[in-house]
Amino acid sequence: MPTARLLCVSLVVASALSSAPAWAAEPAPARTLDLTYDVYLGGLHIFTFDVDMALQPDRYRVTAEGGTQGMVGWLYGWQTRLAAEGRDRNGRIEPQRYDVESNWQGNPRTVHLGFAEGGRYDLERTPPPEPDPDIEGGLPESLPDGIVDPLSLAVAVSRALQENGRCDQTVPVFDGQRRYDLTLTHIDEATLPPSEYSVYQGPAVRCSFSMKRISGFRKSWKSKRQPDDKSSPPTIWVAPIRADLPPVPVRYDGAIALGNIVIHLTKAQVRAGTDEAVAD
Repeated sequence: MPTARLLCVSLVVASALSSAPAWAAEPAPARTLDLTYDVYLGGLHIFTFDVDMALQPDRYRVTAEGGTQGMVGWLYGWQTRLAAEGRDRNGRIEPQRYDVESNWQGNPRTVHLGFAEGGRYDLERTPPPEPDPDIEGGLPESLPDGIVDPLSLAVAVSRALQENGRCDQTVPVFDGQRRYDLTLTHIDEATLPPSEYSVYQGPAVRCSFSMKRISGFRKSWKSKRQPDDKSSPPTIWVAPIRADLPPVPVRYDGAIALGNIVIHLTKAQVRAGTDEAVAD
């Protein structure tokens, strides 16, 4: 369950950063965008997470923090905090650090991943992982050019959105254990109706996600999928929630083994600099 939820968080955060270059190009001081999302599984509120994005002309820093809610939180306690930072060299995204702090059922774990030139990386995991025969493939010896972490993902794909308004792109990703390629595909434009769960209604762009698993995933995951599984790929709706703001994700639909997951945007706030709240 933690892996599935973490992937959903990563996908939504990824799309949230899709307009980072446009923000970075503004001559005004950098602003911070605060977003809150509620995650529902089969209609049950199971998770809430907050995303903070601080963008500068040549650098970025993103954090995402959340935990289980309601009855699910009482039965399965999970809290996590992710942070990523790196450089934006005229559209070439170079992640430097990716950190994860999580606590699943009273078991704290941390991941500190540092990226270096030439496909090299530094990795520290606490506690050190024990050998697990269910994990397919070990850690990569080196990383391909253009690799990003899950939070830096959208800063990398944003150039395609900025250039042609579409989200078509494939990006290599590494999170300290799992190595995969994430492909984003443009679907169409749609209109979201009013909902008591979301703060947004109106036109939005729909994009889908698909993942090519390379290493670090559980073999048992494959055995749980049916050969004729034709479930729809995860879909995300992206829209500007205010005329002077860039698009952000406003809805996410996907499926895991336990059922359908829907994520709603429940709050959005802009802060000038790092403190002053200027708009809701």
